[in-house]
Amino acid sequence: MTFSDLPTSILRPLTVSEVSAIVGAKRGFTTRMINSGFIPKSAMVRSKKNMPKRAAPLLKPVACPMAYFDLTTGSLLSTKMRLRMIGEIGKIVRERSANRPFEEGILRIDLPKSIAETVSKMLDLAAAEANVVFDPEIRGGLPVMRGTRIGVYEIADLLTLDPIHEILEHFPSLTAKHLEQASLYAKAHPLKSRES
Repeated sequence: MTFSDLPTSILRPLTVSEVSAIVGAKRGFTTRMINSGFIPKSAMVRSKKNMPKRAAPLLKPVACPMAYFDLTTGSLLSTKMRLRMIGEIGKIVRERSANRPFEEGILRIDLPKSIAETVSKMLDLAAAEANVVFDPEIRGGLPVMRGTRIGVYEIADLLTLDPIHEILEHFPSLTAKHLEQASLYAKAHPLKSRES
């Protein structure tokens, strides 16, 4: 899978929370990557002049495979090699370099696999976002899973308290896919009081 497989709904500026949810990391990990320069400035959306200076940066979709690679493999490499591989991911995604494993001497790093796994996770978020409904006629416009009247954040909270089989037993209109998507959506779009 490549970036050309992604729907336009996910090929937009992403928040730190969205990138973190896609790669399966905490917000702090992504923020540290930004602050330490492991997510290069070229992967950030330039802030608008009227935005507050303390506003969280928006990231280009290319930041997702960069963050995923660093989360899964970066700690095994030197800082110089980490930066080099993150730069190579940027070139591959922008189609300025061939999408093939990086090889140097005995070192072989499967960048295409890392990119493909990230694209799959980005597709998951796009699907989750498409299945969340905001309708003023349903629960006053609170986000609910399509085909239900059950709130996304309620489902995410339930997942922290109860086993999946119990939730599905008590809420027959929900499916395992609903639970997975609600959890991902809630991580990508945390309520202000839940961001960490």
